[in-house]
Amino acid sequence: MADSSASGSGFFAYYRQYARSGVHAASAAALTAIGLWASFTGNRSFILLAIAVYVLPPIFLYLTGEGERVPSVVGEDASTDDDPDRGNARTDETHDSDDSHDRSDGQVDRPGTDATAERRTTNKSTSVDTSGTASATDGNDDEERIDDGTDEPVSTSDDSDRDGDEPTEPDWTEIDTPTDRSLLDVVAAREGAYAVGEGGVVLVSDGDEWMVALDDGPTANANVLRGVDATDNGETIWFAGDSGVLGRYADGTLTDHSAPKDRTSTWEDVAVTGESGDERLYLVNGSGELLHGSYGEGTVSWEDIEKPGSGSSISSIRFVDDDLGYLCDTNQSVYETTDGGESFERIGIEDANAAFTDIAASATETLVTADDGSLFRHDGAVWTRRRPAEEALSAVALGDEAGFTAGDGGAVYERTDGDWKSVETPVAIDLRGIAVGNGKVVAVGAEGTIVER
Repeated sequence: MADSSASGSGFFAYYRQYARSGVHAASAAALTAIGLWASFTGNRSFILLAIAVYVLPPIFLYLTGEGERVPSVVGEDASTDDDPDRGNARTDETHDSDDSHDRSDGQVDRPGTDATAERRTTNKSTSVDTSGTASATDGNDDEERIDDGTDEPVSTSDDSDRDGDEPTEPDWTEIDTPTDRSLLDVVAAREGAYAVGEGGVVLVSDGDEWMVALDDGPTANANVLRGVDATDNGETIWFAGDSGVLGRYADGTLTDHSAPKDRTSTWEDVAVTGESGDERLYLVNGSGELLHGSYGEGTVSWEDIEKPGSGSSISSIRFVDDDLGYLCDTNQSVYETTDGGESFERIGIEDANAAFTDIAASATETLVTADDGSLFRHDGAVWTRRRPAEEALSAVALGDEAGFTAGDGGAVYERTDGDWKSVETPVAIDLRGIAVGNGKVVAVGAEGTIVER
């Protein structure tokens, strides 16, 4: 029998638990029914009966000790835990397994500011067929298959378990950098890496040390640089950003190619294919426009401006080879080209309810990150949604056999044996770019932060 001398706080803790139980629900229903009957008949004895039906069960259960086994939630199995506050405890499920964090405002955290963007309101989403019909998940709430309308077999080797659990052993190092300006993108080069960011800063690494290559951008006007890419042989770097700035950097020499086709809008990203001296360029902006051209003999021959999609801001563009490329926008759309950018076809993703932030691709798969912590994978047949993070993911990169994504709060996730696992880093600052190459993984972010593995 329960100790009748228990403190008031013990009873109230018990009552909070009892108030969520099926017994309480039943007694409350009885109170209502008998009270209505008393009001209808005018018999006051029914009023006393109604009060007794509601008041006596919790007192009886508490005094007899049965209250310790009252389930904390209607329909939940009874607990044998002696903790009177059991009803307020969360289950042992990790917070990452809550799939109710889809943000639906269609906006993307705009890189280039030092302040962390305000998190969006959440909204439950479903798995989606890109033909417009919803498709069922495979029974795991942590992943959603998104049919793109093809009949090809679906590979699930990359999408079997919950992602983001149990951070791996820390093996990342924070690097001393010669700037405190936010870095927004990074690319692996022939022997090191290049990072670009606010104020037009361009940093270069020789594999051991980071140095300033450019302090104020191609035009010396300190325009923000948002995207950077390298030629196939890693010998030449192109970077682009605000006010239409565009620069080429090779052998320590900068060439200014800003305002191509008289466009001075912000270039959100740049992609490069081909060898140095014979490269092909792709620029995308916040108006959903694509500009591409060919470089040769010191100049770029530009083609007409195109709009592959609806006009929503294009956040990222990547090419696998000279012909195959992908881009994503902030309106949950991904486009594919198989003819070197001459035409693009939309390949997803309906009802993603998130703004896409970055894209990476290989000959066998495409990865897309979103501002709600989702990561989408396309294997050629279907899109599969994973949610390794609660925080926004801003960047994704693919190596020969590895995959990495980074985002707010210093978050980095690595794909190991098909699963995305949280990686512990020595920083808690927002990361905006990530690259794999030359035996290293490099992530860059706010306040000049660089971490390497």
